[in-house]
Amino acid sequence: MGYIRNKLDILFVLILILILAGLPIGIKAYDQRVWRDEIPSAAKKFTLTGHTQRGWLLGEVHAHDIISLWNQNKSMKRPVIEVSKGDLVVFKLKSSDVVHGFSLKDFGVFLKEGIQPGKVTQVSFKADKVGTFTFSCNAICGENHQNMKGTLVVKA
Repeated sequence: MGYIRNKLDILFVLILILILAGLPIGIKAYDQRVWRDEIPSAAKKFTLTGHTQRGWLLGEVHAHDIISLWNQNKSMKRPVIEVSKGDLVVFKLKSSDVVHGFSLKDFGVFLKEGIQPGKVTQVSFKADKVGTFTFSCNAICGENHQNMKGTLVVKA
């Protein structure tokens, strides 16, 4: 009886490990499929990750990556994104630490709900004006909130 119990215990542990390992993979696959289906293929897509100390970072940055980024370069480099007039622009917004906001008022983009850590928020707009525009965090997120800025350049 003890031998069968040990086999069942091992089986349940293996099933639990498979579920725990497969869950993040399944969520990521689902997320990629949803984003692929929702965003037109011609759109210009950018991922921005907010971090209280580092500001907006271009690309997908995880909380544990911030530590190595912080040690490599302590100066803040604000992201500059370039698109052409008429482009459909999609920002996939993330937070690596606290709730952030997002505002690009020149194009009528203003998030009322915050960008929660671990969740993705999408904003899209048509770049119908030529010029240089600033996007920023519109939720007080920490002592370096004023550094949560980036630049969008729309070329003719």
